[in-house]
Amino acid sequence: MYEPELAEACERFTRRVWPKTNDHASAAENGNAEALAPRVLFLKGDEVIGHIATVPVRLAVAGRVVNASWAVGLMVLPEHRNGPVAPLMVKKLNQTVEIGLTLHVEEAALRIFKGVGWRHLGVIPQYVRVLNARAFVRTFARRGEQFLSGRSARLWRALTRAPGPVAALVSAAFAGRALLGAVRHRLVPGATVVEERAFGPSYTWLAERVKGKLAAWVVRDAPYLMARYGPRMGAYRLLACRRQSRLLGYCIVKLRQFQNDPRMGDIRMGTIVDCVFDPEAPEVLDSLLQSAVALCRREGVDVVFCTASLRELGRGLRRHAFISTPGTLNAAFHDRTGTIREDLPLESWHLMRGDSDADANC
Repeated sequence: MYEPELAEACERFTRRVWPKTNDHASAAENGNAEALAPRVLFLKGDEVIGHIATVPVRLAVAGRVVNASWAVGLMVLPEHRNGPVAPLMVKKLNQTVEIGLTLHVEEAALRIFKGVGWRHLGVIPQYVRVLNARAFVRTFARRGEQFLSGRSARLWRALTRAPGPVAALVSAAFAGRALLGAVRHRLVPGATVVEERAFGPSYTWLAERVKGKLAAWVVRDAPYLMARYGPRMGAYRLLACRRQSRLLGYCIVKLRQFQNDPRMGDIRMGTIVDCVFDPEAPEVLDSLLQSAVALCRREGVDVVFCTASLRELGRGLRRHAFISTPGTLNAAFHDRTGTIREDLPLESWHLMRGDSDADANC
């Protein structure tokens, strides 16, 4: 386990593995409360060759709040990979935290966690809505199959030989879905969606009100939200649905302009990274999603993505012309307290890109 006398060795490891400032490095070295969270190191002599950090959170399971930790920053120096270093570190983590949670894109990381007893919940569904069909087709003409599967992927490969007509077809398809979905939208009477810049006490009140209505989720009260988003609030747009002063729900959108990216080209992307609402009030979700899409349009966004496990959220996204595409984000957990039911399905969890550090590349 990390001790202050290992700070210099950790700094050398960080500079080598994460040469540019990012969430992993800053979370490990920021010197504040997060630095006190458990961190597992693998030492060879005086050098750190492996590292895994944690981010403590409060997890609500059927309304009961327990302590849990996100596992982040799992990294091993290249010359020591494919050996026992990573599994031994995760085993040590299993002994250290009561409930561990992880979100990973990398299959190699998932294999390590599963190999030492973590339960794989599955791949979180991903949803996409195209706002600029021409930019979408231009960007994904050769990579569209990464977002599609089976017959749809084969059809896409055939169609993109004529990108102009395909762009018109994609535009018409999403416009048609949006028109059909609008018939089913139920907006909140007397409520407005406004953009806010901070998380006040009403966010804690909302978390308490919906806490028991979600099977499993990280409790998003005001202190959590400030710690998670506050230091980098400039990178996010916070949309709050209120009736008078009462907070009914909110969503958080992250905008990013890619430039010459190998996978995303020059596309401008919007991502709904977090969304909290009463699952018994789908009209609140409709109001939030309508405002989030409108915000993305105003900001010149080409494509809006949302990764969400919760069944009710997925239904709402489909009502707003989002289509389901193959996900990339694996969710897994380890529970040595017996709090989480082994048969609790992924669609009952509320997991999104805002959890852990999964929005780092959005």
